[in-house]
Amino acid sequence: MRRIREALELFNVLAAVNRPAFLHLLAECVMVADNFADLFTSDLIFVHPVWECYLVGTLSSEDVAAGKCTTWGELFGCDEDPMQYSDEFRIAMGKLEVMRREVNGMLSDSMGRQATVEWGDPRNSIEWTAEHVMMPTKGTQVSMADSFPRQLDTLLRTESPVVVQLCAVSDATKMCELLTLNSTPLAVETMQPRFSAPGGWQLTAALSRMNLSSLRLNLDEIVISASGVACVNAGTLLSTMLCGRSVCMEEHCGPLLQRHGVIHDLQVTFARDSAAGPAGLCSALVEASSIPKVTLNMGILGDRAWWLNQVRWGWLAYALWGSTSHSSIEEARITNIHLSNATVASVAAVLSTCYPPTSLDTADSSEYGFIDVQEGTKLRPCGLEVSDCISVSRDICCRARYVRAEMNQQAEVAVPGYGVCTVQLEDSVNSFVPDYTRPQYKSNRSTCVRSLTMEFFEVENPTLIPNLLSLIGNNLQFLRMGMFWTGRRRSISLDDVAAACPHLNELHLTGFDVLISTGKEFRNWGLKKFFIQNSEEIVELSDCLSDPTCRLSRELEELEISFLRTNDVGAAYVEALASHNGDYLAVMQEKLPLESKTAMISVVNGADTVKAIHRLNETLMRFSFAFAATPKQRTVRVIS
Repeated sequence: MRRIREALELFNVLAAVNRPAFLHLLAECVMVADNFADLFTSDLIFVHPVWECYLVGTLSSEDVAAGKCTTWGELFGCDEDPMQYSDEFRIAMGKLEVMRREVNGMLSDSMGRQATVEWGDPRNSIEWTAEHVMMPTKGTQVSMADSFPRQLDTLLRTESPVVVQLCAVSDATKMCELLTLNSTPLAVETMQPRFSAPGGWQLTAALSRMNLSSLRLNLDEIVISASGVACVNAGTLLSTMLCGRSVCMEEHCGPLLQRHGVIHDLQVTFARDSAAGPAGLCSALVEASSIPKVTLNMGILGDRAWWLNQVRWGWLAYALWGSTSHSSIEEARITNIHLSNATVASVAAVLSTCYPPTSLDTADSSEYGFIDVQEGTKLRPCGLEVSDCISVSRDICCRARYVRAEMNQQAEVAVPGYGVCTVQLEDSVNSFVPDYTRPQYKSNRSTCVRSLTMEFFEVENPTLIPNLLSLIGNNLQFLRMGMFWTGRRRSISLDDVAAACPHLNELHLTGFDVLISTGKEFRNWGLKKFFIQNSEEIVELSDCLSDPTCRLSRELEELEISFLRTNDVGAAYVEALASHNGDYLAVMQEKLPLESKTAMISVVNGADTVKAIHRLNETLMRFSFAFAATPKQRTVRVIS
């Protein structure tokens, strides 16, 4: 392996300094495309090799050092630097350095002596795939090389992902005891999960020890053939990665898992005709910890099952906007949206009961509340056989539904990572507590979601978007909406958006025909930034900016409008909007609020011998007066 590494490093440099020699030596292994033949002579066109490396077989877990980061070089058995031990390598690198200087001189003659020749991009990437039997994963790592000749050395000194280390050894269980937390955040994508396959606990243990800049979950094959093993594996993964710790286990699984790393961005795709994916994921999102951002692809393009769309939106509303949710999600992006009357009705029903959708025909006699599920309790996920039960491995308070006349001694509970399960009610243990008896259980906290992006594929009628926003938009500060399908434009009233999202600071609209009727909610709307793309003329907008009684005229800081190319926008209309560019805005809504007056009086009338106002040094005074003397100006951009 030492000699192979030396050869790779030498060929890597040779490809840059002498392309013909590189192609001559490796003619049977490479294919080169000249993209800049018109800029340089053929001898000076660079080649950037892409090396494909495979680890065939597995290593012993003892080969991976415990208690420290394991590099790619260590995994491939070539972690030693040949510059330290090989005279031959140093001599060869010296000759390549001479060739590089010669090429530098030729390039300088061609480009001009004042030009600086730079060798390659210091950023290098590793695209890796870990072929785990239950859930293959892949990702990309980027490293910065200290010098061009040692690019490959830098890559081999890069810390390998924990999940790669797991797949590289023969004893995965023992390896889990040696894994350390990846220090550098990585982007990881899962592929074609098979949750009934073995190794689910070990894979989750590895993923939980990774700091993730993004985690992309493909749930298109989640629990296709429902079984207890598949349900436990899927639930363990989702509850550990999203909630921070696992909830349930089966007899032969390892101990409870806890996520040690962070996830900055969670990306999920629903692609199959199954409700298991949304149920498992969204039930975990209710308790999501330390995950600020989520992207959900609703998978509508090839999916015409109306009931499934209804179920997905119901679960999503329960997870992100239900009053009993404890989700940490602050920024949500939802794509491929097919918005229907049934969809909005499902969201409204879920938010009124604070319980996820379980069937299309829920009994009117349902009672909603909570059950404190005790450790060791057996649960049966809906859709599984009676024999396929899972065991709760820690006490957990679950949202519950109970129909006294029909369920006898059983109730439904929403379990993070597992969706809706049935539980046996017992005296003094796992007892149902209705909302009306303990209202403090039902939180009235505001939802964490402050930023929302919705990309619509189809909207059945124009009233549905305002209706949806009226259910979920009250706490939004940022909203981006777009119609991303040719020929499917919809109109939207800013009055409706203002009424549904009174705290909005920034609004982006794409592909909508925007209407304004200057109602009360709109006139009192404190929007700060407004961006419109592919729009028709917006009647009344210029008048609103000229009306001092409308808050937009005083507080809108930035306005950008781009019109459709097919739309012949009048010059007078464009000039009327552009005339508001540079308008001065009030720094404060009140000239001197009560709090400021109180502070001023306390400073001037201080009882101390040395008045507080005399303690303001000239630097602070300069900052204060500079701020007070600098007015805010509006920016208006019109693109036609």
